[in-house]
Amino acid sequence: MAKKDIDTQVFAGQLVAQNMLIQVLMGQLVLSAPDRGMAVRDALVQGTQAIRSNPNMTETEKFGAVKTLDDALDTLDRIAAGVRGA
Repeated sequence: MAKKDIDTQVFAGQLVAQNMLIQVLMGQLVLSAPDRGMAVRDALVQGTQAIRSNPNMTETEKFGAVKTLDDALDTLDRIAAGVRGA
């Protein structure tokens, strides 16, 4: 495998791990302060809408950004549902 391909895969793995770490931290916020967790969720929704309408981003960039934010929203919703169900 070429060095560029390996570097790309390492970078992709790092992004996945960073995404997971951020979601865990946001989840802790939902658990410790549900009202602040909802404010973070609302900000993510607004951020997603802003990205979708950003004329300076390519469709591929938008796809990657929106997918990441949607995953974060899903994580927050699952954590909040678990707290409500507890």
